[in-house]
Amino acid sequence: MANSGGQKYLLLIISLVSYLLFLFLWIGVSFHLSFITQIDDTLIPLLQGGVTDSKTLFFTILTQLGGTIAMILFSLITVIIVWRKLGVRLAIWAGATFFTGELLIPQIFKHITLRQRPDDPLIPISGYSFPSGHAAGSTTFYGFLAILLLLFYLKKKSSKVVVPILFALFILLIMISRVYLSVHYPSDVIAGCLVGIGTITLSAFIYEHGFFRLKNRRL
Repeated sequence: MANSGGQKYLLLIISLVSYLLFLFLWIGVSFHLSFITQIDDTLIPLLQGGVTDSKTLFFTILTQLGGTIAMILFSLITVIIVWRKLGVRLAIWAGATFFTGELLIPQIFKHITLRQRPDDPLIPISGYSFPSGHAAGSTTFYGFLAILLLLFYLKKKSSKVVVPILFALFILLIMISRVYLSVHYPSDVIAGCLVGIGTITLSAFIYEHGFFRLKNRRL
């Protein structure tokens, strides 16, 4: 990514906008504002329509790839690989990004908001609903993984387009799974995704402006 003119602070702007939109949703949920109900009532029928055993099995398996255990395990493996291949500074960068987007922000707001989950979930579930930890965690982890690949491994222009799109589609499927399985409201998963986007773009901005940079690589 070019680092000149109006683009110099593009990543920071995206991060701030994402966090502000998240806070906007949080205020809406906290004060039971009507636009939250409108979002949920509009999207739930679209995402939960046509429940079948095969779809439920598919989304039950898929949703585990965005769960807390999977995210912690995948993140630890990634941090170790980054440490071995790219050095301790970038390992700290990766670890801080994962911790912030996957655990710190989601857990703080879950325990501040105390939103109850939807009724009649299709899988066993506990804890609070807002924001979706699966959406925040998967957006943070898989989004950051895409950034790492773009920075250090992907060389072909086509792969630099295709790989992020595939990661984005995978994240979207995990988000859909949470609503389909009736363990989150759509506003929960949108908020979680915004947390992830805000975190990885802020992390990328920090890298782009010299912190943790390796061999002057740029996004």
